Amino acid sequence: MPAPPDTPPPAQVAADRRVLAVVWLAVTMGVVLLVAVMSYLVSTGVAGGMEDGALLFYLNAAISAGAIAGAFAVQRGLEARLPRTGSYAEAAALIRTRAILSAAVMEGSAFFAGVAAFLTGELINLAFVVPFFAFVLLFFPSEGRYAYWLALRRR
Repeated sequence: MPAPPDTPPPAQVAADRRVLAVVWLAVTMGVVLLVAVMSYLVSTGVAGGMEDGALLFYLNAAISAGAIAGAFAVQRGLEARLPRTGSYAEAAALIRTRAILSAAVMEGSAFFAGVAAFLTGELINLAFVVPFFAFVLLFFPSEGRYAYWLALRRR
């Protein structure tokens, strides 16, 4: 099936995808750094101080579940709206916006997990960072995924 007439050269499409991948990796590395720092602080005993961290643990779980639902909803919305886009520029902007938004939602949940681990002094709170890494891996803007997203737009 031929590409829509407004599709830019493959080099431009590849460059747009690489920019999104770099942003995606930057967000991921920020969470990796957060987890490393919080793990160190908790394991050395510098963090902590809350007598009862149960409420914070349950709040952490609720925020994580909400972030998962929200991020998946943003991704589903992307796939639902792409067929209504007309031009490549419009589709690329929608992909970029939705991908960054969904990663940011998950990053916020991971950040809260780091804060909860620091306040309670319990490493178990960092377990709520695992959904972030699973989401990042699942929706990473690879060449195939980016091509799939572009194929959803109106021809």
